[in-house]
Amino acid sequence: MKKQLRMIAFCCFAGLLFTSCDNSGKKIIGTWVEPKVESSFADEQGFTLLEDGEILGINSGNYNYQNWEKSGGKLIIKGAYTGTNPHEFCDTMNIKEVTDEHLILEQGGYEVTYIRK
Repeated sequence: MKKQLRMIAFCCFAGLLFTSCDNSGKKIIGTWVEPKVESSFADEQGFTLLEDGEILGINSGNYNYQNWEKSGGKLIIKGAYTGTNPHEFCDTMNIKEVTDEHLILEQGGYEVTYIRK
């Protein structure tokens, strides 16, 4: 009986240890920009995701980003549009892939790749 309890306690501890080592949330923190196309006149566009949940836009025009969060495999960005027909927004995108070099987001069949800066 004691051996079984020890084994259960060990498995629970090991499970907690391995889940606490998940760096997927940390991996997304940083500056992400869309690769610039040669024929484009626009400067690079993207955002910086800060550890405290703040998000800073890079050449984001009329979009004022307020905060972000990662929930499971989704990136949720909240902010306000200040152009014609001002309104608040909340975009939820699927995180298709995130590495040290790139971030691929997908929403409704549209996919965008960002590179880490």
